Amino acid sequence: MIEIVGSEKLEAAIDEVWPHIFDPASLMSLIPGCQQLEQVSPGEYRGQIKVAIAAVSGTYETYVSVVERDPPRHCQFKGEVRGSTGRVTGSASFSLKEVEDQDNSLIEYQARGMITGALARLNPRYVEGVARTLINLGLTNLNQQLQAQPVVGTAGQVEE
Repeated sequence: MIEIVGSEKLEAAIDEVWPHIFDPASLMSLIPGCQQLEQVSPGEYRGQIKVAIAAVSGTYETYVSVVERDPPRHCQFKGEVRGSTGRVTGSASFSLKEVEDQDNSLIEYQARGMITGALARLNPRYVEGVARTLINLGLTNLNQQLQAQPVVGTAGQVEE
């Protein structure tokens, strides 16, 4: 079992951040190595990620399902990532909070995952390090995207 907890300041208000996280085109550019991403139904996404980091290199199929949401402040989801070297199943959540300067926000996240297959033989600290690196790259990409051009529309709205 791996567990990752962290936070990052984002250079946009939470109302601007939320749509970027749920818009498939925007989300695809946020995930390092993401080669394909589609919303298959409200709150469900499938995709393909190529990882080029030693010992975990490969192409992984992904599936994510939103299980709880409180726009634009909180979301919880579960998912699976699988490839020829193993599989990771787990859950994650994030919360968006306004910081003192209303033009900025704070994203707090946590994730738990169970690793099986050849990936499970790797040192858990190494796997956590790879996951943290990917998360940090994604959040850096999000900040750059927020500064470049906000997403307009209701892409963050999931019909229930």
